[in-house]
Amino acid sequence: MNPVWEAITILFSFNGLLFATIGFIIGCIGGAMVGIGGALTTALVIPFTLSMTPADAMIILIGIYSGVSYAGSIPSILINTPGAPSSAVVTLDGYAMAKRGEGATAIAISATASAIGALFGGVCLIIALPFLQYLAKVFGSPEFLLFGMFGLASIVAASDAGYLKGFTAGILGALLATVGASLLDANPRFTFGISELIDGIDLVSTMIGLFAFSEMVRLSRNPHAITDTLAGLGGMWRGIRLALAEWKAIVRGSGLGILVGFVPGEGGTVATFMSYITEKQLAKDPERFGKGHPAGIAGPEAANNSVIGGSLVPTLSFGIPGSVSTALLLTALMLHGIRPGPNLFTQDVVILYTIIGSILFGGVLTMIVGLSLSRPLALLTIIPIPVLVPLVCVISVVGIYAASFNYSHIYMALAAGVLGYAFMRLRYPIVAFLLGFIVGPLAEENFMRTWQLTQGHLWEVLFRPICAVLFIMTLLVLLRPLWKFLIQTRLKRVTNGHSA
Repeated sequence: MNPVWEAITILFSFNGLLFATIGFIIGCIGGAMVGIGGALTTALVIPFTLSMTPADAMIILIGIYSGVSYAGSIPSILINTPGAPSSAVVTLDGYAMAKRGEGATAIAISATASAIGALFGGVCLIIALPFLQYLAKVFGSPEFLLFGMFGLASIVAASDAGYLKGFTAGILGALLATVGASLLDANPRFTFGISELIDGIDLVSTMIGLFAFSEMVRLSRNPHAITDTLAGLGGMWRGIRLALAEWKAIVRGSGLGILVGFVPGEGGTVATFMSYITEKQLAKDPERFGKGHPAGIAGPEAANNSVIGGSLVPTLSFGIPGSVSTALLLTALMLHGIRPGPNLFTQDVVILYTIIGSILFGGVLTMIVGLSLSRPLALLTIIPIPVLVPLVCVISVVGIYAASFNYSHIYMALAAGVLGYAFMRLRYPIVAFLLGFIVGPLAEENFMRTWQLTQGHLWEVLFRPICAVLFIMTLLVLLRPLWKFLIQTRLKRVTNGHSA
């Protein structure tokens, strides 16, 4: 059977439609609940997908991704509290509309722009497919090794916490990934005689601990309800009309989201703020922004959802996630025995087309289900934290045990939770740690293959054109903070000299 037709058959089967809808609703719930977000929602669900087929697992996880990307704007609009960092910019105009009693209008603008943005992202992924297939075929072990280094360097350098903290977190993740049996000779490493560590530190446990347990500890420090009141709603159909009237903002936002998604480590937050700034600069009436301008919602929301398709380009082609959520999708793929790269475009091509179809279907669900559930989802913003924290912790423990039936993994998750909370308090980037933990074993494997290929003469890989380009790009990314520091120091000296 043709792979495209087989993927369509899977997606539009009863199970496919059911899982897509369930995933989208779960994502909406997670996105609308302040403090949960996409990463935590995805992390909680992944253990329950391990008994599914890879295609069904991807359908439900892409549905979650789509639902979270849309629903994060609901608390931003109604209670001026972003459901996710990428939804922060929506508070500027969304909450201003809600205070005027047009909360539902703002949510409708968000849903319409989100749906169009998601469709843009999916179409972009389809258009880029032939090029990605070519790249995946010409990439060998040396190219994958250097691309992994480039992806880790990009996330480290782009870290808001600073270059040194990002580098430390990434290296720590890569080092912890070496615990267990060696890939070369199967000898145990850093197990300290603990038999449970022979198989290494469990990825699912680490992921849930980093995101779920650490976030619940943070939330438990504030035992009050997230909010006690909801703003007025307004007209739904008016919001759809206003969104379509801002079609230029939606197109520009979708384009920015796709481009930003290509860059590992940037994600929806950068795309939404870039879109907002662009729309404000191009507007004939920039003074309306921040006071309830529809373009201030439509552009960023389109960017936030088109990032889904864009960020999956490096994730599926090279195994370098473009965001935290795609890092978790990469984790799920690997847990199901599917590795990004050439095999995905040849042996597992049905899974690839299923993922693309799920993104497009997610856009449709955003418009239909998202709008119909906007009012019930708004009620999630008033769930008391004393109820939320134990509920999430119980689901986390059940998910960890259900994934492996191994009690030691629960202790691993608790340790990861302590580490994740320490990262939060000390402002170390968790995404850099997670990427190091995921990419570390892949980089080690490709390093060993490259060593054997070059017979120990590693510098020979720089004579391969793609390797040379990736090596130069990695150096530029790593040296960018130093270059920026030198420029700022020189400007400071010049300024001080003029002052004197």
